[in-house]
Amino acid sequence: MTILGKNVLPEVQFGAVPFWRQWLRGLSQCAFQANELTGIIFVVAVAVFDWRMAVFYAMSVLIATVVARLLKGDGELSDLGLFGFNSGLMGLALGAFYQPNAVLWVTVAILAAVVAALAVAMGKWLPIPFLAAPFILTFWVMWWIADMIATLIKLDLGAFPDADVLWGTAIISALGATLFSPAVVTGLLFLLGILVSNWRHAVVAVIGAVVAVALATHVAHTMVAGAEINSGFVGFNAVLAALAAYVVIAADLRLAVLAAVLATWFFSYMTRNAPVPALASGFVISIWFIQLLGWLNGRFGAAQEPEPMPEGESVWVEDVHEHGRDHDRGEPEGPPRSRTR
Repeated sequence: MTILGKNVLPEVQFGAVPFWRQWLRGLSQCAFQANELTGIIFVVAVAVFDWRMAVFYAMSVLIATVVARLLKGDGELSDLGLFGFNSGLMGLALGAFYQPNAVLWVTVAILAAVVAALAVAMGKWLPIPFLAAPFILTFWVMWWIADMIATLIKLDLGAFPDADVLWGTAIISALGATLFSPAVVTGLLFLLGILVSNWRHAVVAVIGAVVAVALATHVAHTMVAGAEINSGFVGFNAVLAALAAYVVIAADLRLAVLAAVLATWFFSYMTRNAPVPALASGFVISIWFIQLLGWLNGRFGAAQEPEPMPEGESVWVEDVHEHGRDHDRGEPEGPPRSRTR
């Protein structure tokens, strides 16, 4: 584990990462980090908003880490914490959408295991990164099943009122909303958690929030309520998409901005048309769409050789395969990135 590029925990080879470090890394993977301190800060960030959600979060990732071991999930992915964060998101979402009672606690534990099993399966069989798909698909199924369980009571979150857009509040709240905890303090702690892991990723997260707020403000009072923007509800998919594009696809700010724009639109479309909560679907669809474009782009002009540039002229378009490499120069190299993230 590193803090601002400096090792504070001994390096551990893949296959030898202890259980407790896998668990903490799973907490941090909600922002595509593999950093134990980041995971702790994220739990504190949620606890500031709602202590019960923080317990659901930590408990769900713990259960998922155990399930991934029992199912013999990919060792490298387990060591990076990638089988834990989907269950963590499930615990957070259940705490945000349902009234707390004894049945909810049991439901959180059961679904944490189910989501972890699905993540292990998708990690083995899906040829593209599963991202938050295990959590989203399971929650959508649960959304319909819950109507048949009288003791699982959905919260009436109501409609967002109109209000003036507060840019600072909206941007920071979008960061906190990635953990289903839309609050300024939570957003600042979320940003701190990323910052101690990788300062570039912290900048990218803020860029994603700014892009979403700017787009939503453009249509405010006509399509989007001001309070909806200020709450962070509009922006959190863009934050996740920008981070995923930069960490999973390529360390390229242009891709991060594109992903944020697409995620904002996809999330808006899902929110207005889907019969289930949109959750993080906007970010997942946007990343998959960009990867599809990359696949098509390789075939669109694959047969054409680039013409040599006259000496002294600059090259504006770089090879897409070069951008697929890690550009975090000047910092200690982190763990290898997995295609299933």
